[in-house]
Amino acid sequence: MKDEMRPAYFVVCGAALGGEVDPEYTKRARPVGVRLGLKPIAGGEVGGAQLELLEGELPAGSSFLAIEQFPSMAALKEFYCSEEYQAAIPFREGSVRIDFLAAVEGIAQVELDARSQELSEKEPGPRLDNGG
Repeated sequence: MKDEMRPAYFVVCGAALGGEVDPEYTKRARPVGVRLGLKPIAGGEVGGAQLELLEGELPAGSSFLAIEQFPSMAALKEFYCSEEYQAAIPFREGSVRIDFLAAVEGIAQVELDARSQELSEKEPGPRLDNGG
């Protein structure tokens, strides 16, 4: 399948270090994110109601995790590597520590639909009650 048909997810984990992020960060990063189709889809504070760690450990001291969607891996990489975003990074330093940034390619909607259809067409397994 073509790259542009698969969404990509930007996963960010880090810690707030106190104080506000310099507004210049948003001023520089937002326009290129909007242009390339960035959509915030999930996020929360560690230990908060929006984020529950079910297994494993986040890096020590992490206080947030966020997931942003791009229309493709190419768009995500263009965002991250852009002059605008790279120029914005220094404006978050001192207020946010980034533990990791990960790029994850998603599954195309066509493929998700096909998988769903396949699962719904499969016969159910044997029943565990006396009904057979």
